[in-house]
Amino acid sequence: MTRLTKKWVPVLAGVLLMSGLLFVSAEPALAKTHFFFGLNIGVPLTSYPVYPYPAPARVYYPPVYRAYPPCARVWTPGYYDPYGNWVFGYYQYACAPYGY
Repeated sequence: MTRLTKKWVPVLAGVLLMSGLLFVSAEPALAKTHFFFGLNIGVPLTSYPVYPYPAPARVYYPPVYRAYPPCARVWTPGYYDPYGNWVFGYYQYACAPYGY
């Protein structure tokens, strides 16, 4: 039995290989590379289509009333820093802490 099996294994492999080639499509073998480079110069013959749409509705934003007074601008005079350089004066916002 083993002699008969060893004899038919190459034949069976060849038959399976040949039958598998029948089911392979020919498209990969005929594949081609497509390359295209386009350059558009000139004025279009027709105008581009215009799609009019209505203007959006106006949005009303109610005024915002703060529950706390705005920050005050306070003048900070010039001073010498610890390295002996003069730092010019500037305005600074002095805001009181309102819980945050």
